[in-house]
Parts: sequence; C-alpha cells; structure tokens
Amino acid sequence: MRELFDQDRAMTLGAVKQATAILAVIFFIAAVFAVLSGLGWIFKGHIFTGLSRIVASFAVLGFMYVVVRFLGEILAASHRLNDRLSILGDDLRTQRSKVPASDTEA
Repeated sequence: MRELFDQDRAMTLGAVKQATAILAVIFFIAAVFAVLSGLGWIFKGHIFTGLSRIVASFAVLGFMYVVVRFLGEILAASHRLNDRLSILGDDLRTQRSKVPASDTEA
C-alpha cells in the first residue's frame, strides 16, 4: 500500500489521465442526478425552479470539469517538461571526450 501514496515517486502521466477520467465519470453521474432532480421539480409543477436547478447544476459541474481537466493538462505538461529537463541535464553533465581532427590531405 505504501507504493500507491509514495511521495518520493513521481506521478506517471497515465495516472494523471486516469484520475481525470475518473473525475469526469463522477461529474457525469452528478449531472444525471441533477437532471433527475430538476425533472422532479418540473413534474411537481415548479417549472422555473426545475429548469433553473438543471441549468445551474450544469454550469457548476461544467466549470468544475473544465478546471479539473485544465489542471490535469497542466500537470501532464509539467511532467513532460520535467522529463525533458532531466534528459537535458543528464546530457549536459556527461563529459565528452574531444576527438582530434585528423589531417587527411588528398
């Protein structure tokens, strides 16, 4: 169980995408319940209240989805940038031996 919540290990790109997908499913389920709740209000005879609940819940859930999606994309971009910078740092730290140019005159 320690491996799942290990703070020393970097989060993989696949884990970020999977977490974003799980949150998208949760937001979709919440939207379904919001629509059903709004339809319940409409069938009770409170049409304006039901429609306003549906619109408001879509606005809030849509905003939360977009924020989570953007944060996931930022985290994925940061992860890719970290990989590129570590490769560049390793390349800069390695010492290269200079090969003397051979004088070949034809």
